[in-house]
Amino acid sequence: MRIIVRDDKRIAEIWLTNSEQQSENVQSVISEKTAEYSEKKYKIAVFRSGNRNLYDCTDGLLHSNYYLGEGA
Repeated sequence: MRIIVRDDKRIAEIWLTNSEQQSENVQSVISEKTAEYSEKKYKIAVFRSGNRNLYDCTDGLLHSNYYLGEGA
């Protein structure tokens, strides 16, 4: 688990690997950190590793955003 706090933007980022997502201890830490930073009025982002192909997912996202943007 990696926690990055950006005080200048009032953001707390929590990065998890696939194996960490299954740990009850890690889930407990996430709950504690979420409460701690929520109290300070920070936005909290939890990033969870996936198991799909990053290239395919990014390609699909960019394709979707491009075509949705044309109609706007």
